[in-house]
Amino acid sequence: MNIHPDELIEDALHTYPLAPVPARFSDGIMKRVRVLPNRPQMQVPVPFRLTWMDYALAFFVALLPPVGFGLWSILPYQAVLRLQIQWQLLQWSSLQPVVGGSLAAAGVLLCLAMLFSLNLVLRPRLS
Repeated sequence: MNIHPDELIEDALHTYPLAPVPARFSDGIMKRVRVLPNRPQMQVPVPFRLTWMDYALAFFVALLPPVGFGLWSILPYQAVLRLQIQWQLLQWSSLQPVVGGSLAAAGVLLCLAMLFSLNLVLRPRLS
């Protein structure tokens, strides 16, 4: 007879002796629960505030152009020539359909990811 591991776990969960709840356990919890009247609550707007992640992301994005220009200015001549050759290969007429198709596929995937993220952000939250 072959017993599935999930059955063993279920059996252990149903037969394992439970520890008794400490005395006056719920009293401390219920003191912290505020009793609300049975009237509709007004929605209080959440105050706007910036977190450290907002500042870090803005700083990072603001530093991208200067770092890019700085790296471009200190590239050796051979690296610039190699980049120019790579760019000319992309301009090659037989590769243009492949490059165009790849860019179109990347654009479609980017749009789908953006729609998916908007769906997650705008979905109503259950409380």
